[in-house]
Amino acid sequence: VRAPFGGRQLLGVVLSRDKRADLAAQRIKPVSEALHRQFILPETLLALCEWAAGYYAHPVGEVFAAALPALVRRGREASDASLPSPFALGGVRQPALALSDEQRAFIEAVQGPGCFLLQGITGSGKTEVYLRLVERALKAGRQALVLVPEIGLTPQTVGRFRERFDVPVALLHSGLGDKARAAAWMQAAEGRCGILLGTRSAVFAPLRWPGLVIVDEEHDGSFKQQEGFHYNARDLAVMRGQMEALPVILGSATPSLESLANARRGRYAHRQLSRRPRHFQTEKYEVVNTAQLPVTDGVSEPLRQRLAATLAAGEQALLFINRRGYAPVLLCSACGWIASCRQCDARLTYHASSQAGRAGLYCHHCGSQEQRVGACHACGSQKVHLVGAGTQRVEERLQALFGDARILRIDRDSTRKAGALASVFAEVAAGGPALLVGTQMLAKGHHFPNVTLVALLDIDPAFHTSDFRALERLGQTILQVGGRAGREGKPGRVLVQTGFAQHPLLRLLLGEGYGRFADALLEERRQHELPPYCFHALLRASSAEPQTATDFLLQLAEAPSPGPARLLGPMPALMERKAGRYRQLLLLRAERRADLHRLVTAKVRQAESLKLARKVRWSVDVDPYDLY
Repeated sequence: VRAPFGGRQLLGVVLSRDKRADLAAQRIKPVSEALHRQFILPETLLALCEWAAGYYAHPVGEVFAAALPALVRRGREASDASLPSPFALGGVRQPALALSDEQRAFIEAVQGPGCFLLQGITGSGKTEVYLRLVERALKAGRQALVLVPEIGLTPQTVGRFRERFDVPVALLHSGLGDKARAAAWMQAAEGRCGILLGTRSAVFAPLRWPGLVIVDEEHDGSFKQQEGFHYNARDLAVMRGQMEALPVILGSATPSLESLANARRGRYAHRQLSRRPRHFQTEKYEVVNTAQLPVTDGVSEPLRQRLAATLAAGEQALLFINRRGYAPVLLCSACGWIASCRQCDARLTYHASSQAGRAGLYCHHCGSQEQRVGACHACGSQKVHLVGAGTQRVEERLQALFGDARILRIDRDSTRKAGALASVFAEVAAGGPALLVGTQMLAKGHHFPNVTLVALLDIDPAFHTSDFRALERLGQTILQVGGRAGREGKPGRVLVQTGFAQHPLLRLLLGEGYGRFADALLEERRQHELPPYCFHALLRASSAEPQTATDFLLQLAEAPSPGPARLLGPMPALMERKAGRYRQLLLLRAERRADLHRLVTAKVRQAESLKLARKVRWSVDVDPYDLY
């Protein structure tokens, strides 16, 4: 609706009608205008937004702002269509693949509402299961919502659905313009698309005839919004399924520990796809112990030999290093100075080239730049050296080793231009010998038919961090990246370069699989009373001065706290200073979720009443994904 607010007309969402006569009639202003009927939200979506506002302790108005496309928030009609009639499935364009017994058992188990965890090794046919379940929903005249973690996966995924089904498929993600986002939202709301595919914000899109929700790669951290409204789209999808009485499918080769724990507690039905099709071979893992072997610019001698053999066979290799740029450290050997960001507690990364074509030092956190590279900023010595390797340096090393080979670098720097990522993937899919070097952009869901060798170049940071989720993420990354090898009948090999070759959890992962690895991590979490065996919330505060944020959180910590819950802190964030602001954390934890929410509610009210609240930026993050 439009309603008067002072001298302005603002847009608002009516959640309920208060019939009490607490105010005199003359003090109540009438609504100026009820907008077009296309903006009426389903009751379940209103309820989902209100629930999310309570659960994540976030203002309900900002939740609706996050849930609605910009044009819809402004009250502009995004469609001229009248009330729709049900869409029809005009047919299946491609014949379905033959199902394995495991696939068939899972599909038969999805009968009616509930949450179903599908754990399938890479290449085991999770997508075919999704397609069969979507087909069933479409034939019943129902729509399907499919969530993927990142925009990069969208073209490949939507291609599969459009190839299979003769039905409109709408896309909803942040890479679209305002008009396109609003149009997709209205298509879903009016029932003019059979499938809505999108990233995390699509979880709020209304469906006129909801029938099925799928969350692919459910373990992925991209489903967690890290700024502003800190929601987790996976968890909201599960709640939405409950509210709309829908089946919700959570799919992954490496499920999150939270989802596995829910399956153990009987909250989720859990089934596995443990085999690939007969013409697909399971990849074999090999550890290269870099504590005993030299590594030059990311490449060890065993890896060089495997790469040479792969190219000679006319096949492709994928080298994964989750660090873009040329080198992460510029070091002065004369005085020990390291190039650091003036605004952040972070080292500057040297880029041999940037989007503008200029070499220099860049901060990956605040974007600051420094062009002076040739001399130490502290002592003036010319004895400065680049330490470590990023994607650019690995690319340079491969060019030196295999000058005639086709080398493709895939990271945020090399794919900034529109269409660049799709173009590179098309070149890879065309076949022929090639070496791919890339970051997390290569790790998720992509199908590279001719890749037979995968190498993970630097996984060691995960073994010496204070982040208790680091090893879970590492295990997921190793298997997700490794799963890109050997997907079209050719045997696949995965090399893991690490100085922690004897680490028991790494050996367990590679020797006995993700299930045993996850069991061991869950037992560690249980012993140390960490999620999912307790519940966390973070109060984050930042200030321009080092002490202000600390004092603010200290006052909150010292204020009365309800119930059996504990507070830890204030303590510095893992990166205390970022973009010139000092950041502190107050961790709230409880064994019961209800106790945690009582504590969060009390602390939010206390924070709003503190004078220091005007001098800091603060936020609440329920079920935080990291401590940054």
